[in-house]
Amino acid sequence: MKITINNNFIYKLFLLSVMVGNTIAISFAKPLEMNPRNFSIPYRIFIIVFSLFIIYRERRNINLKNISIISLVGFWIFYIIKLIYSFNSYSFNQEVIRSENEDIFRILFLVLLPSIALLCINYSKIDFKSIAKYSVTILCGLLVVNYIYGYIKLDHIFSTYYIMYGHIGASLFIISLFLLLFCKKDYNSFFLFFCLFLGLFNVIQSMARSPLLAVFVCSFYMVLLKGNKKYLLYIITLILLFIGLVILHQHYGNEQITSFNRMYKWIAHGDTSSRGPLFSKAIEIFNSNPLFGGRILFEDGVHPHNIFLELLMATGILGLIIYFLKFLPVVKNAALFWNIQKGNIYYKLIFALFLQYFTLVQTSCNLFNIPEFLYFSSMIIGIGYTAKTQEV
Repeated sequence: MKITINNNFIYKLFLLSVMVGNTIAISFAKPLEMNPRNFSIPYRIFIIVFSLFIIYRERRNINLKNISIISLVGFWIFYIIKLIYSFNSYSFNQEVIRSENEDIFRILFLVLLPSIALLCINYSKIDFKSIAKYSVTILCGLLVVNYIYGYIKLDHIFSTYYIMYGHIGASLFIISLFLLLFCKKDYNSFFLFFCLFLGLFNVIQSMARSPLLAVFVCSFYMVLLKGNKKYLLYIITLILLFIGLVILHQHYGNEQITSFNRMYKWIAHGDTSSRGPLFSKAIEIFNSNPLFGGRILFEDGVHPHNIFLELLMATGILGLIIYFLKFLPVVKNAALFWNIQKGNIYYKLIFALFLQYFTLVQTSCNLFNIPEFLYFSSMIIGIGYTAKTQEV
């Protein structure tokens, strides 16, 4: 008897895996007193195997003339060459040198493979409504468990950097706000408002600026998408009130909320949390070889904390161009993400989540250690490419 597997179920499971699977994978290692790296291994293996399965199953959709696939594969091959060259030609701390093989493995199997798989999917057949429901429920559930555990143990369940901890809350906030604005009739409003404030509380509690900034950027995008002047006035008023709250907190709040302190220093004094010297050093390395770039990392393994500067420093103008060529389908089909009347409404939610992580990579992380940014990039590219092929 031949066993058939529904394509929609496969797509849904894979997209959920890349959207919230990493959040699940960084949960519960601490409460279970396990090594976080070992705890997440099953998820990594699952993503690798599932990506291979998707690529094999959708191999007919792989077009070697597709500029996005050429750009994606071409860039990471170029980057790996630069990585090997850098480790052989420049001095690094011993701990950084030991990470060379791990970095190559991550690029090939946790970046390139899932990204190609996401480009193979026909997004017109995806049940995004169901994916949004599962995503908001999973994120809400994890944060509720997190705060119950925090009340008992005075800690949180997530084994992650504090900035990424904040972005878990930002994701929940963004999805909840989107559903309230555009899909309210399909959800319980009380639940969505609960998720909205739970996510925002997590963002503030994380002590990081990046999630707060991402919340503002994505909220502004969604309000513009709504096209209602009243909502636009609301969001501008809320932003001004928040800035005022940050200023009042600085003068009268005894500096109790760390994220507000850091936001005030950024707004009032242009403080970049010691990123200024990193930016200058990256520009200096780029200027030494503008076409191909120089070393991929600084001696201590630190990166420039800005995707554009890192691309220029590590791969030069050539690498920057190759990297962003993959977004051509997004540019050509921009109406899918900016016109409420075009395409599936949930395409805009995917773009909002992409914007969240695009905001993050302007101030933190390196080119390949934020899977959510890489995966949401491929998803919006795949959506654009699906729209293009359907017009032909």
